[in-house]
Amino acid sequence: MNKRDDIVRKFSTFLSFGDRKAIWQADPQLERQMKYLVVSDPEAKAEFWARYFLKILKDISQEGCQEFTDFDNTKLSTHANSITTRSQTLEIPSLITARHLSAYLQEACLWAAQKSYLKYKFIRYKYPLEEYFQIASSFAHQPVKLLKSFNLDHPASNIEGYAKTVLFRLIRDQLYQQDLEVKRDKFSDYGLLRVLNAKELKESLLSHGIHQSKLDLYRIVWQYFNEIYPHQKQGYNCNLDLDNGEIFKQIAESYNQRINQLNLSQKVAKEDTIQEMLAICIKAARNYRTKQFIPLEEYDTISDLNPTPLDIAIQQEERQQIQLMISKLFANLPKVGQIMLILWQGLELTQSEIATVVKSQYPELQKQYQVARHLARYTKTILKQFVIEWNQVNPSQLIQDEQSLEVIKESLDDCLQLHCQRLVTSILQNVIDQMSEDDQLLFFTAKINNPAPEILTVKQTLMNRFSCNLEVELKLSQNVFNLVNNKIFNFVEGWLISTNR
Repeated sequence: MNKRDDIVRKFSTFLSFGDRKAIWQADPQLERQMKYLVVSDPEAKAEFWARYFLKILKDISQEGCQEFTDFDNTKLSTHANSITTRSQTLEIPSLITARHLSAYLQEACLWAAQKSYLKYKFIRYKYPLEEYFQIASSFAHQPVKLLKSFNLDHPASNIEGYAKTVLFRLIRDQLYQQDLEVKRDKFSDYGLLRVLNAKELKESLLSHGIHQSKLDLYRIVWQYFNEIYPHQKQGYNCNLDLDNGEIFKQIAESYNQRINQLNLSQKVAKEDTIQEMLAICIKAARNYRTKQFIPLEEYDTISDLNPTPLDIAIQQEERQQIQLMISKLFANLPKVGQIMLILWQGLELTQSEIATVVKSQYPELQKQYQVARHLARYTKTILKQFVIEWNQVNPSQLIQDEQSLEVIKESLDDCLQLHCQRLVTSILQNVIDQMSEDDQLLFFTAKINNPAPEILTVKQTLMNRFSCNLEVELKLSQNVFNLVNNKIFNFVEGWLISTNR
């Protein structure tokens, strides 16, 4: 699928998925209107028209017509607004205006859909790329709601970049709302505890039937869990070694000391008590997150949808600057740190898989928890150095406190992941360049998951060579990637999907 290359197409075509590929289909009415607008002001850029269309719709909303949500709404269709171009003033029906803006957001929808498809691999059997795109498009068909928080007064901000950020998060929330498998499987048990906040913990325990008087006890256990177990895998799938009673023992000791300090009349807690209390927290939180969802009508009021400072920088087309900073900080890490991050963020290996792959070269990384501690240290180093450089380059948007630091972590992780994936992709591209032209043609024209023998043979050969090149580039032992063949396959398939669309 080719990107739209002119302003008329950007504001008059919609993406349609056929049997083999996605194509752009023109809306004749929008096309005629947009050609007229372009003739009236040939120097205007796409962002100019997108901002003007959004301003019209926001003006209508402020006048009291806030209830329109789709194109056939009577209130929207009865409005017409003027656009003052460099040569004349034009009257454009507001219904047409909304459709123009929705058409413009189609590529943002595709970007969010592709990112979601690659992120949620475990549900691909029921959520194809087209499904994600339809979810994103349903929000893009409500451009005022989608772009409600976009600041038109900020000249450097970019509507398409802003929409990408919001649409990806809306797809995520839609999945959590409608699909229990996604909601339940996103977090491991102890990974879920790591991402809970105090408010969620309280509400989940109350909904689980825990009495108000007992809440403080569970909160203390939860707090010490996070303090004593800080160096395991950061993220959603960290797992506590249940055979290691030392962790529960440390939590119990800290818990009992805290209870004594607060003069609470509670029995001394042992390791099994702590483990049981954590299990209750996990069960309550999982049930709570399964039941809770955000109504679609409330999406435009959720603060999480507002871009972070780093999102804003990317929207302002400073992505290249950000990536250069990440590249520099990454290059300053020790070689072992670069290798681990490439395996983790680039190939999406688990920490146990990383230990299996690197332990022959790096004896200090024999166990999952050792890998976790090193990864935590390297990512913390990058984050710390990034903040220093960010503050030097952006004195008007200083990151000075813990809250601001937390806000940018997710976006920074995305940039670091992109950098690592690009490094892995460059190795894959070198392998593909060495394939015969016939094999390349077969590889690139094949549909995903095509079981034809000749295609499977080409893919297997490619993955074998890719694994060998990875081992050489990362200076790892021969055949270590045979232990994680599924991750090699996932990376190649994901790259093929993003390339062929």
